[in-house]
Amino acid sequence: MDKKLDCSECKRKIIGKDYFLVDSLPVCYQCLFGNTEPLAIYPIGIVHCINSNGISRIELFPYQRRFTHKLEEEKWLSIIYYLHQTHQIRTKFKRGKEGNGKEVGVFASRTPHRTSRIAVSQVELIKVSDANIHVKGLDAFEGSPVLDIKAVKYQEKKHAEKSETAQ
Repeated sequence: MDKKLDCSECKRKIIGKDYFLVDSLPVCYQCLFGNTEPLAIYPIGIVHCINSNGISRIELFPYQRRFTHKLEEEKWLSIIYYLHQTHQIRTKFKRGKEGNGKEVGVFASRTPHRTSRIAVSQVELIKVSDANIHVKGLDAFEGSPVLDIKAVKYQEKKHAEKSETAQ
């Protein structure tokens, strides 16, 4: 049986899982997203085997293999994935692992705790083997659904590296 809660914003009953905890308070999807209809996005694969060297294996679903033509010639990729373990959001928090950095909101950060549950990581391609793509630097959890893979232009990666070193 689903737990029944009241939305902290509109006070309506929330039945099921159609809510987030925002600053530890339940907020219904209607208050967060309005009357917008959800999009249908299908995953193309799943993240597996994240090891201590920072290498992850993305297992593509069999029907996606046809789209990997010449992928092995790319050096950098953007991996778009779904944050399937996100359930709580804080509207403001301090950056950094110790929580002692600048106070920011979700959109000014890389936190995985966001309402869209969509994340992007720029990674280094290690190898492509059948329906498996091995990458370094993927910031995803084991089992994260992969939504898309895009090649990163050299200029984009160089700009991203400069930005990271400037911070």
